[in-house]
Amino acid sequence: MKCFFLLTILSAVCIPLFAQNILSNEQLVSLAPDGVKVVPNIEYREGHPRWKLDLAMPSEKATKPRPAIVFVHGGGWKNGDKRRGYFLQGALEYAAKGYVCITVNYRLTQTAPFPACVEDVKNAVRWLRAHADEYGVDPERIGAYGNSAGGHLVLMLGLVPEEADLEGDGTYLDQPSQVQAVFASVAPTDFPNWPKGLGRFTQPNGLLSGTEGTVEERAAKASPISYVSKDMPPIYLVYGSRDGLVQPSQGESFVKAAKEAGAEDIEMKIYEGAGHGAFTQHQDETHPAMEKFFERTLRGD
Repeated sequence: MKCFFLLTILSAVCIPLFAQNILSNEQLVSLAPDGVKVVPNIEYREGHPRWKLDLAMPSEKATKPRPAIVFVHGGGWKNGDKRRGYFLQGALEYAAKGYVCITVNYRLTQTAPFPACVEDVKNAVRWLRAHADEYGVDPERIGAYGNSAGGHLVLMLGLVPEEADLEGDGTYLDQPSQVQAVFASVAPTDFPNWPKGLGRFTQPNGLLSGTEGTVEERAAKASPISYVSKDMPPIYLVYGSRDGLVQPSQGESFVKAAKEAGAEDIEMKIYEGAGHGAFTQHQDETHPAMEKFFERTLRGD
């Protein structure tokens, strides 16, 4: 009963607390459902307050390595936190389902623009692989979920190879940073073809802020569509037809490019009339779809 009670609390009461970012470590640990262990604020790299993650995992000792899911928060790359909304709620729910989960913070654009955010989430995945034995993780079965800016970042986790020079100078560089399955909602995929131009991204504190003469190069390098290939991992995309922030054309062009590259395991759902909150607005469909997707791609049973 505790598990269901706490998950109800998460949905009905604590999400406003997440939004205010006031959960202490003690509060976070107290929210763990029955059978789930939470380890808060693990440093995946030293030297910056955002280089931390929270881990949730089954408390029962694993008889074999478990699949893992990385949750990456949204917020326009300049806001957000690992303990807000579904990024924490999902990590606790999936830990109760038998996954090892991490919910990750990364440097925001006020501190450093692209590629810092990509380098950081890649570093977090490398940390997870480096500690796979300690936490009972199968390093070949790691998936990721993100929404909006987080959706963009998890697509980068699934697609960007080491030779793209986006690993950064962080830790555990001997470990791969790509994940094996990606579920992304309302994710930007193609900055050079953004419907209203790059202005919102190149302003101060924007994702692509920096030297004006190299903005097109940065836009292409930051775009998941630049890395589609025949061998890309399974991907499931969610959009809303009336999203005024990330239009579903971003997903449509991405899927088209992926299929032209030879990718076969890619799916997209556009919810008619939904806005930027399509994943939550249609959670009666998106949550089961995500669970089924990770069951198929990470569990294989």
